[in-house]
Amino acid sequence: MNSSLLNLLMFASRKAFHVFLVQVIAIQFLLANESNSQTLADVKLSFEVKDARLKQVFSELENNTPFRFGYDRKVLKSDVRLTFNENDISVKDILLHVAEKARLRFKRINDQILVLKDDRSFSDRNKIDIIEDRLITGQVTDAQTGESLAGATVQIKGTQLGAIADVNGRFSISIPEDAKTLIVSYIGFQSREIGIGDQTTFDITLAPDLSALSEVVVIGYGVQDKADLTTSIASISPKELKDQPVVGFDQAIVGKIAGVQVVEPSGEPGVGMRIRIRGTSSITAGNDPLYVVDGVPMNTDMQGAGGSIRRPNGRSGYGVETVNALSSVNVNDIESIEILKDASAAAIYGSRGSNGVVLITTRKGSSGEPRVRYNTYVGIQQVSKTIDLLDAYQFAELARDGHNNTYLDAVPTGSVNDDNATRTANGSPSSGLLPDFIMPYLDGQQGLTDTDWQDEIFRAARIQSHNLSVSGGSGKTSYYGSLNFLDQEGVVLNSDYRQFSGRLNLRSEVSDRVTLGFNLNPSQERANRINKGPHWTEGIVALALANSPNFPVFNPDGSYNWDRNGSAIGAVGDTQFLNPVALAEGIKNETNHSRLLGNVYAEIGIIDELNYRISAGFDVNRFTRDYYRPSYLEDRSRPGERSVPDAYSRDDQYQNWVIEHTLSYAKDFGKHSFAAIAGFSSQKEEQRTLEAYATNFPNDLSTTTNSGQIVDAGGTLEEWSLLSYLARVQYNYKGKYLLSAAIRADGSSRFGKNNRWGYFPSVSGGWRISNEGFFNSGTVSDLKLRASFGVTGNFQIPNYASISLISEDNYVDDDGNVVSGLAASTSGNSDLKWEKTKTLDIGLDFGLFEDQLYFELDYYNSNTTDLLLNVPVPGASGFNSALTNIGKVRNRGFEATVSTGTKIGPVEIDASFNFATNQNEVIALGPDNNDIITSVSGGAGYPFITRVGEEIGSYYALQVIGVLTQADIDDGTPIFAGSRPGDIKNTDINNDGEITDDGDRIILGSPFPDYTIGLNSTLRYKNFDFRFALQAVQGFEVNALINRYNYNVEGNFNNVVDVVDRYRSESEPGNGIIPRANRQSKGSLGRPSSWHVEDGSYVRVRNLVFGYTLPKSVLRSVIENARVYFSVQNPFTFTDYRYYNPEVSSTPDSALTGGQDYGNYPLARTFSLGVNLSFK
Repeated sequence: MNSSLLNLLMFASRKAFHVFLVQVIAIQFLLANESNSQTLADVKLSFEVKDARLKQVFSELENNTPFRFGYDRKVLKSDVRLTFNENDISVKDILLHVAEKARLRFKRINDQILVLKDDRSFSDRNKIDIIEDRLITGQVTDAQTGESLAGATVQIKGTQLGAIADVNGRFSISIPEDAKTLIVSYIGFQSREIGIGDQTTFDITLAPDLSALSEVVVIGYGVQDKADLTTSIASISPKELKDQPVVGFDQAIVGKIAGVQVVEPSGEPGVGMRIRIRGTSSITAGNDPLYVVDGVPMNTDMQGAGGSIRRPNGRSGYGVETVNALSSVNVNDIESIEILKDASAAAIYGSRGSNGVVLITTRKGSSGEPRVRYNTYVGIQQVSKTIDLLDAYQFAELARDGHNNTYLDAVPTGSVNDDNATRTANGSPSSGLLPDFIMPYLDGQQGLTDTDWQDEIFRAARIQSHNLSVSGGSGKTSYYGSLNFLDQEGVVLNSDYRQFSGRLNLRSEVSDRVTLGFNLNPSQERANRINKGPHWTEGIVALALANSPNFPVFNPDGSYNWDRNGSAIGAVGDTQFLNPVALAEGIKNETNHSRLLGNVYAEIGIIDELNYRISAGFDVNRFTRDYYRPSYLEDRSRPGERSVPDAYSRDDQYQNWVIEHTLSYAKDFGKHSFAAIAGFSSQKEEQRTLEAYATNFPNDLSTTTNSGQIVDAGGTLEEWSLLSYLARVQYNYKGKYLLSAAIRADGSSRFGKNNRWGYFPSVSGGWRISNEGFFNSGTVSDLKLRASFGVTGNFQIPNYASISLISEDNYVDDDGNVVSGLAASTSGNSDLKWEKTKTLDIGLDFGLFEDQLYFELDYYNSNTTDLLLNVPVPGASGFNSALTNIGKVRNRGFEATVSTGTKIGPVEIDASFNFATNQNEVIALGPDNNDIITSVSGGAGYPFITRVGEEIGSYYALQVIGVLTQADIDDGTPIFAGSRPGDIKNTDINNDGEITDDGDRIILGSPFPDYTIGLNSTLRYKNFDFRFALQAVQGFEVNALINRYNYNVEGNFNNVVDVVDRYRSESEPGNGIIPRANRQSKGSLGRPSSWHVEDGSYVRVRNLVFGYTLPKSVLRSVIENARVYFSVQNPFTFTDYRYYNPEVSSTPDSALTGGQDYGNYPLARTFSLGVNLSFK
């Protein structure tokens, strides 16, 4: 069998490949099933064929008898034609006649008959050998999990006799009398030799092979032995994904791969992660990797699906709901994940490879009886952290001090004992007046309202998951099918997520040279969302942190309390807040996502070395979002009014198809191995959007937009296409010298007509030093040096960025009338081209002590050029800016992965450790290298900067150095106008004697870590197992803009409890860090400053699992394997960051404004109990 076909088979399934390979190429094996007592002479039949070739004769016998024939194709290359017309002839007589005419021999073991060429003289021939020796049976299982190993090979040592274990791991062999030893092997596991003796039944366990070289990995458009890799590719097996209560595989791979940072900015159910491979390479284009499932590129252009809600009449809107494009692929269906990290590995994907490529291979079936698995877990979630805030009495004191200091700043002759009437008469601003609601607390009355708003919006939330799968095959057809259900409540009220999904993978060899198959993955998701934004956009978490604990959730009559939104609050200059519980429970914000992902394919073996494959893939998505805000909810700053109900409805549809043709060739020439692939690909996507806004509903009974007055509606239709040619050649000499080169040409509709095509070459090489004759080391068992260089592209830009678009505009005609018309709204750029990334990677792989300790080391230098940036253009053009290729960014770093396995007495230990560092640097920003200074919402100014020599999206703000004292003022310390003792003190960066935003801001950090660490380990003792996963992310900062509210010491928003140690007077300076309370704070508390930037470094125990596999002696006959486990997800996080999650980012898809915290949805800690069952 040629290696190209093997590549395709291995791509389908490692296990299925191993079974098929042994069955077909090892013709010396006779595959034994349970014996049949009938002899060849006993089995008789009517047999009629005319001028039949050998293959037809054997096929007819297989169809009409219980026997199966094994042979090599070369055996059948005979011109012999056979004719039979018998009504009652034995199989023995038929085979005797065939043997004589075609010079063949036959060996039979039970129901299997091996066909061999016979070159002996006729007189010496023993034409049929019937072996009727002792039958032995047994089962082969995984020593770690107890699961059966379908396809394991059991061979009698020193002979050609053997068997392949069936779907339940069971085997049977008729053995000669002198057989002494069994050799048992399975791909990815350590082989064993077992003495036979007088035994007739065997229970055999195999331990995983810890050698890194035993793996077969999926690469772009094929598979390859990991031993032969010359590029940087990381692999994850199903065992590393299991037993975690997660929605998608992205959550399950956190901390498992060096150089791959998986960030979880939100804990909302169903919301996706952010994956960055070797840093951030683009400023304005996307930074997400390409995801390929069973050869089909997934559509990840859906981040904006669901739209943003613009409430009518100027009322606060809601942001875009983040879509998890990866959740439809169920973790239980995954066979392997490979991540192509360097440009040489990813160059075969051309214009989509700059950010890395994630290859997902799903499970396939194998020949044998149906194998059924059921995996389930149920659990309880709780918020992983709460913020220590002031209680009602502490808040009352803060409010008093804040309003008093505002009053005294405005009226220095006033007194803190002045009542509000006196203060008003003295000219106090409204913020200098005291709120009435704090007075009972200041008087010391006990038993007053003291609401913990976090406790009111958070809850213990349930989660459950069920996965049922069946796999198997008969003859030359194999299948895998699954059904999945996930139901997850959110830890915030009225948020939840539910998913139904299925999978059916089918593969059939319809002839010796033609294979057909398909992979189908339908899914349906439904989620109830709550708003995660800042308090002014009705963000539930932000409102819970902001609200005063002095107000209850409900009134005595059970209605919602709205007093914090009352007129009395506005009258004293305080911010009016809505009731977060009312908003969470009252607003409907439901999203639905239907998806059909899959492909159909055909593989044709043209000749033994040359194979053709055609695949038609599709990814069809539909999103709907339905929002309704009922009338009983108040609007902010409109106290006592029933709001006007409003609704929003949106429908997004994405239809993506791809057709690929490839020719693959593989041939061994002695010590030389050569493989090549060439292909053609075409892909197109269509995106449709419809949306409508409605208001003025007569009541809250009907919540659809057609029940109200449509005040705005719209729609879009966009599409893009991609045409590609690809090729790759690979050469291997004696397993020592390895070379690979690839190129892809992509033509995209997204780029300018003058640069529509891009070309992306790569080359890589490896030298296995350990295979050289001069290398002789008892310690170093494997040593390989590799290097690669490649060019990849990034086409994650708007569909029509290169074209000058038109939009509605008004103009004045000759008569002075305003007339509606059309005008160009974008400048267009016909020279717009790809962002290109050139990467050099140098790697060293080596194993010690027979690979029991294995190291993978990489250094990379990646330069992205032709960055797409908006640059100013002359006003005469009619535009302010134009999108142009002018920038450059560099990412370089070091990665190390160490894996080991050992056994200490009865305890088995597997562990892996990874370390990665990446340095991001902006190299160029156009001809003048002008800074890109970026603003954010909420009046926070421009706290982000992208500057040459610095990291993308660095934090840019004033430096706070302590609390101002009277001595500082006397010494002439530069201050903001009006600052007094107890206010914030800043650094005068430019030494001009003033503190200004323009002159004294500095770079204070970025969201990019200095280094990341992952540690994963499994311990097994008899039937018990324990696994833990730990991650550490160090040296990055969070732009905690929420400190502008919850750490501002104003006495308006509730504050973190730290403000108790604030400055009160010269004699009570507090801790010297926190300024005095002031409702109109001075200094830089409201401006972007280091007061808002916090260290985000953390160490997180990601997952703990305790498992127990039940002894087979207690299982019923129908159950093959049973395991129970207890899992804790996110049990501990160690960090100095004061808020919920240091990985937070209010704008996770923006490289320019990453790492902001305005009060996002917190992460959950999940306790779950699960069961893994497999059935015979």
